[in-house]
Amino acid sequence: VRTVTQRRTDHSLLAFGLRYSRLILAGLVLLPVAVAPGLAQELRGRVLLGDTVSVSGATVELHRVSQTSGVLLDSAVTDRSGSFAFALGESEGPEALFLVGARFGGILYWGPPIHAMSPLDLTEYSVTVFDTAMVAAAVADLRTTIRHVVLTPGVAGMQVEEIIDIEGKPDRTLVADGDSVFVWKTGLAEEAHGVVPWQGGVPADDLAVAGGTIGFLGALPPTGIRVVVQYVVASSEYSLSLDHDTDRLELLVMPRPGVEVKAVGVTEESVGDDMRIPVRRFTASGLAAGAEISVVTRFEEPMRGRAWVWLLAALSLGVAAVLSVRISSRSS
Repeated sequence: VRTVTQRRTDHSLLAFGLRYSRLILAGLVLLPVAVAPGLAQELRGRVLLGDTVSVSGATVELHRVSQTSGVLLDSAVTDRSGSFAFALGESEGPEALFLVGARFGGILYWGPPIHAMSPLDLTEYSVTVFDTAMVAAAVADLRTTIRHVVLTPGVAGMQVEEIIDIEGKPDRTLVADGDSVFVWKTGLAEEAHGVVPWQGGVPADDLAVAGGTIGFLGALPPTGIRVVVQYVVASSEYSLSLDHDTDRLELLVMPRPGVEVKAVGVTEESVGDDMRIPVRRFTASGLAAGAEISVVTRFEEPMRGRAWVWLLAALSLGVAAVLSVRISSRSS
């Protein structure tokens, strides 16, 4: 299990670096650790167990990642005080990242990314690792900090996107005791099909779908994980029963013209004046496991409520046709 978990973590290194470098370039992420572009500096840090206990004998790796490549630059073993040191070298431009990872209990833990933004003292860097707990089944009492749901109604059903943030256990990384054991799982909406993991969350290799449930197979650290998924509901109703206590639910409905929306278990909120597309926003807080949410959409029938308009138009056309025939007869 540790080997599988470690391989999955290593496999996601490049994607991890590319995602962060793009966010930095877009100005969406401001990271606390930085190094001057093109300037070689020494990075000195420690590996800590739960932010307090020094870890000696841990293998530490230094990687450099850009938008197009990723490479392992160096590795070291921590001393008795848990300390390590690396020469960073040149950063290869403002989009490049240095990533430092420490292996502990068969899992590779990442420290804060180091980016080329401005000079900064790099003598107090740290990588936090955690003890490992094996689980034989999905842990039921993991809390969802926030669950975002975006619904796009259509004539034949709904397109659904969900972003789920899950909080881990304090001071302990949860690892499945078996290749097919879920560490965490949750049910999706009723009649969900075509479920696929999406970008922005944990690697797709760490997720599996079974019978309307999506589960996580990787290592779940105390800092938590994010699961992003897309699927289709083949009906006009989105119905969800929560499997975990949920701090907050954010639900957006992207209605098309002529769509009526009715939501149960959530409260409609304002989306503000800066939205350029029509959006209905619903929220709920402090939801307990077992809470039920539903959104029903219905397309208005074009004739409904406007039959008199069509009838009047038909009569007008009929009268016009009769008058046209009479005028033509008189002219001849």
